[in-house]
Amino acid sequence: MQKTTRRHLLQVAAAGGATAVGLGTVLGAGGQEQAGGHGDHQNNGDHDRRSNHTVSFGNWSPSIASPIDRMTGDPNPRTRNGHFLIPGPVRVHAGDTVSFVISGFHNLLVYGPDTEPGDIDRTKLLVSPPATFPPLINDPNHRIYRGNDPRAIATVQDRVEAVAFNDAGRFLVICGVLPHFFDALSGDFVMYGYVEVNG
Repeated sequence: MQKTTRRHLLQVAAAGGATAVGLGTVLGAGGQEQAGGHGDHQNNGDHDRRSNHTVSFGNWSPSIASPIDRMTGDPNPRTRNGHFLIPGPVRVHAGDTVSFVISGFHNLLVYGPDTEPGDIDRTKLLVSPPATFPPLINDPNHRIYRGNDPRAIATVQDRVEAVAFNDAGRFLVICGVLPHFFDALSGDFVMYGYVEVNG
């Protein structure tokens, strides 16, 4: 076994420094990759202060008296799902991302600035065979984002959809599952919220 000497440590440090210099050449002076690397994918380095915000889009509601076991029981106990966007409204800066943590059978829809729940045409629908799934809202007017179709996911619909908000304004976010967004019995809009984007 070789004895560790001061000279040996200096040789290792020098080799490490050369590696760092080589890496610095690949990454460029600012720590970013040069053209042709992953730097082309909006990786703007440390000076880019974009933030990510988290919104719960639906939630599971267990209690001590009534626990939920999605592993051995129903993977999607729909009657135990809360139809809320939390928190709301979400205030972000242009370029920030909102990660919508989706729990259960929900369809994320985002509509352009100043759209209100009453502006959504609830007669434009995607309808599945009777008794299969509830209808999904399909109003494209001012829609800037439509998320994954929850009908296509066979078992667990939980997922995260991260959406960048690049323009200033007040954006309406709704669940596109018709009975989640609009309660026909009460006549109330239910599962919706806003993302307020400062320029």
